[in-house]
Amino acid sequence: MNLNIKSLWQCDPSVFTDFLERLDYGHAPHWAGCYCRFYHGDMDFEHWKKRLPSENKVEAVDAISKREMHGFLAFDNEKCIGWLNANDAHLFLRLKSVLPASIKDKRVALTICFVIDPQYRNQGVATALLETAIEHYRQLGYDGMLAAPIESEGSFALKYRGTPGMYEKLGYSILEKVDRLSVFWLDFQKVD
Repeated sequence: MNLNIKSLWQCDPSVFTDFLERLDYGHAPHWAGCYCRFYHGDMDFEHWKKRLPSENKVEAVDAISKREMHGFLAFDNEKCIGWLNANDAHLFLRLKSVLPASIKDKRVALTICFVIDPQYRNQGVATALLETAIEHYRQLGYDGMLAAPIESEGSFALKYRGTPGMYEKLGYSILEKVDRLSVFWLDFQKVD
């Protein structure tokens, strides 16, 4: 594999949408047509379920064009093989009310969705995406990064937020834990 990571803003939005459209969502059919917009909105869940994939696609392309939606795409040569939704934590409107009080006044980035082509899973693609996001937001002067993985035993669908082990390996520490959900924090002041 010839792995290369690019900012979403370095690519035509169609690279992002084409990648998501070619994947099989048999493990989580409700994700098909999301275009990673779920966490960017604050509408109630019943309204969200009624949205058409075409609405989400148009909204995603518009948000990318306006530089409101950000993240990173992984490539093997020219083939897009992965996506990480990473942005300023305060732009994930659905999560605003659950952000830890300790970071509400800080400049914080958040990673929320990893989507990796099944042929490239367990080959370090997600870690490479996360490392790129960390470096990007550190260079922008952010205070740190949040992550909220869900612990799962064998459930692939629940690993879309990353795994606790991946975050711990890269220096994140747990801020809080509720059932299977952990909120991890990477303090850039403590990272060399």
